[in-house]
Amino acid sequence: MSVNPTVLREEPEPVASAQYSWGGEMTLIYTIVETLASATGQSPEDLPPLHNAVDVDALESIFGPRGNGQQRAVTGEISFLTEEHEVVVKSHGRVLVRPAE
Repeated sequence: MSVNPTVLREEPEPVASAQYSWGGEMTLIYTIVETLASATGQSPEDLPPLHNAVDVDALESIFGPRGNGQQRAVTGEISFLTEEHEVVVKSHGRVLVRPAE
């Protein structure tokens, strides 16, 4: 009997990261754009629109609080690619920006 070993993909180190606070003053989208700007050395205004890479409304609604303010019991992460970076948004609010492979 042979067993196939599981190969784990080694994740590249993030070039920028931030912690988003659900229910805080800043929006998740603002946090992502600021983190991307930090990673690229560009101003947020010079970045391509985020909606070209991800449905920004859906992103906030998946992990964000329900309409009645209750937190969702969802855990996990969503990642998407921009021109040169992978953006990872974790359910606990961590935003990571890595070089795209």
